[in-house]
Amino acid sequence: ILMYRVKQFFWGLKSLYKKIDEDFIERFLTKDERDMFKQLKINDQHHCIRVCKDSLEANKNFEFNINEYILGKAALLHDIGKTKLHLNLFEKSIIVILDKLTSGRIRKFENIKQIDIYFNHPKIGYNILKDKGYSKEVLEVVRYHHNKEKLRHNEYLSIIAFCDGKN
Repeated sequence: ILMYRVKQFFWGLKSLYKKIDEDFIERFLTKDERDMFKQLKINDQHHCIRVCKDSLEANKNFEFNINEYILGKAALLHDIGKTKLHLNLFEKSIIVILDKLTSGRIRKFENIKQIDIYFNHPKIGYNILKDKGYSKEVLEVVRYHHNKEKLRHNEYLSIIAFCDGKN
């Protein structure tokens, strides 16, 4: 898992110099959603695009019977809660390491904004989107993409959570 985290760190660094695939996100997001998406840090935008592309590929490979447009939208917006506070790569890396070293006990320090956003961005994202007319599938992906217990009840969520974990 350490090597995986190192790889994620380098993806984050590399993304700082990589152009956002505007044409790709235009396929799934409205103008207002793209404006909201652009409030994410550039490395988080690239992460969401990787998750989206992998999710679409997984949907094709496993022939799930789900709507590709909803899947793409949910994947691109799954981390939208991170717009409320931006973690830089070093802050995120430190929190991830401390979470592993403390076996999750770092969560009790959620009064620290960086720790709060790291652990609670799904709930924050859900609160951002809940009154804007999004489908149940999109809202559940945003709210539960880190909740293993909810995965088996929603194919969109299962795909995106799996792809999120590998990106």
